[in-house]
Amino acid sequence: MEARKVQITGKSTYMITLPKKWAVDVGLQPGSLVSITHRDDGSLLLTPAKTQPFISRKTLKIDSDMCELKMDIIGAYVMGHQVIELNARRITPEIRKEVKELCKNLIGSEIVEETRSKMVIYDILNPGEFTIEKGLKRIYALVSGMLKDLIDVFDARIKEEMLSEIVGRDEEVDRVYLLILKLFLRRLKEGWVSKEDQLSLVEAFHFRLAADNLERIGDHTVKIANTLRSIDFDKDVPKDIIGRLVEVGKDLLDSIEQGVISLRSTDTKLASRVLRENARIKWKVLEISRLTIATPNALPLGIITDSISRIGDYTENIAELAIDLRQL
Repeated sequence: MEARKVQITGKSTYMITLPKKWAVDVGLQPGSLVSITHRDDGSLLLTPAKTQPFISRKTLKIDSDMCELKMDIIGAYVMGHQVIELNARRITPEIRKEVKELCKNLIGSEIVEETRSKMVIYDILNPGEFTIEKGLKRIYALVSGMLKDLIDVFDARIKEEMLSEIVGRDEEVDRVYLLILKLFLRRLKEGWVSKEDQLSLVEAFHFRLAADNLERIGDHTVKIANTLRSIDFDKDVPKDIIGRLVEVGKDLLDSIEQGVISLRSTDTKLASRVLRENARIKWKVLEISRLTIATPNALPLGIITDSISRIGDYTENIAELAIDLRQL
């Protein structure tokens, strides 16, 4: 860190000189424009108007563990590396196929170079086009749509097709979630904020945590869908229990919506209502669990009620984030 003295020119203008090496390195000339960004911690970020963007690169060595390679690629993506280079003596067709499939789940990632021993993944997404707030809206829309369709499954004729579609949509939830993590970490590391992003760093952190909870709600929605695929609930599950499950599902769907609204508007009264409603939902779930014990499908129904309870817990977390954020 370099310290500079503040000087006064005229009667009210404060001035400091810029480090010469930095000015030369970024190509500043007399009359050059420099953007000044006020950061949440009270510091200023100086950005030369015509500075070429820094391209972050990450090189990964391919070994026999494909699972580890996938995690490394996802980690490099989330950490904001624009170029990810994969190297090996020979990249097998199987590995190429796996990497290409993985890139489909990383928004903006494209393979731009391939040789016998190298693959290069490039991030073509302009981060200024997407914000954390937009990401939260998108992931909420996806998860609430999955849950709504899950409720509608009980009255549908083609149940297997609907359940398969719900499971498939979880991939899009994961794609948006990883992008939200990437945007937040970029802001945390570099202090970078797009012109469209109106969130403070603390607000961005709370929205990121809300995205965590919505992603987990999506996971449990998929778990319920997969469990329903394993049983014939029209024949083997009493209509009374199905009715109760549908009722609880609708209550949860409403609570999730109100929880997200309370966070985006920092409405503590609404958040408190969500918490109270969730307490009532938990009692309903306990009653369903008691009734399912004597049924032939007690085990899968137990898995379903457990996932419903966890969805309620994640909904509570979102409401509590709204209450915490209000204290700013």
